[in-house]
Amino acid sequence: MKRLLISGLLGACMLMGIAGCGPQENGMTHEAIYANLDDKVKTALERSNDPKDIDKEFKKRLTAIQKAADKIVTVEGDKIIVTHKLGTTVMPKEHKRIVVVRTEDPMIALDESFIGANFNEKSYLYNELSNRNVQNFSINDETKTINYEQIQALKPDLIIMRDSYGKAAYNALSKIAPTISVNVNKEEVALLTIAKALGVPEKGEARLKEYYSQAKKTRIALAEHMQGETVAFLRILNKEIRLYPYMKSDLNVFMAELLNIKPPDMVLETELNPTNNAISLERLPDLDAGYLIVSAGYGASSANNQGVADQRLANLKKDELWKNLPAVKADHVLQVDSTLWMAHGIIAKERAMKELYDTWGE
Repeated sequence: MKRLLISGLLGACMLMGIAGCGPQENGMTHEAIYANLDDKVKTALERSNDPKDIDKEFKKRLTAIQKAADKIVTVEGDKIIVTHKLGTTVMPKEHKRIVVVRTEDPMIALDESFIGANFNEKSYLYNELSNRNVQNFSINDETKTINYEQIQALKPDLIIMRDSYGKAAYNALSKIAPTISVNVNKEEVALLTIAKALGVPEKGEARLKEYYSQAKKTRIALAEHMQGETVAFLRILNKEIRLYPYMKSDLNVFMAELLNIKPPDMVLETELNPTNNAISLERLPDLDAGYLIVSAGYGASSANNQGVADQRLANLKKDELWKNLPAVKADHVLQVDSTLWMAHGIIAKERAMKELYDTWGE
């Protein structure tokens, strides 16, 4: 009866979207949480870290990525056609002056040349972009306003944009040059889509295999070191503390899907209501993860005050609630750069994996 009551209340919360029904209020038992998880999450929790099993898993994953990219990019005679979220684009025969709008990560990962991008010194790819002599154009990130005049001045013959900038931006960019859009939140599909669109699918597939090789190495090392301990990812913002879900957040889903990192119950709770992942200080003692990843603040393009978030984390570290967390007591806390960890792209994820490996895998 208790389980049915909890399940019913949870369902009501999810249907009504009540903010107060987040993880800070539920305090559900392990049994109640597990009973309400969807089958995808349950299957993920039961995966093996045996090298042969990982190889089979990643081979199946690559096949799924290829199928997803094949739906987006098709070849008709001598034409390459990209059917994306914002429209349908026939690729130009030549593309020697490519401009990217927040798709520099997959382009650099593929080692494809491009002439223009928006970036600043906080970018995790700043050195690579500077060394390539990529021209910088401006974007107002608060309004997502792109400086089209600056892009036009670069005389691009192809533009590759992040699809979250929307239809109006796509229409404006398409007047300058043929434009395709990709969902960078799906890093692997985005990379292979771009590779296929540029006529180098084999390069994309080879690059993904490199990516999976690093993931396998990191996964095995972490499993051996952590010995079944759980991991949680906290993000400290100006006005709240967020506990990220296990598989329903694009920011850290790679830890679940590729690295098979196990979550504590409190993280699994957020799977049941991922729209509200803010937690209260009063609920913090329930976070019994053996390892903790913590970031403060925002990504490289954010206009929010990073200093406020940094100070909030500094104050939190002085709190007895924080000091008594199992991960803190065991010195198993990794503070990471939000600029990198909030980014989308396989280079960003590879660097995050390296950080995990260097800290807890050796």
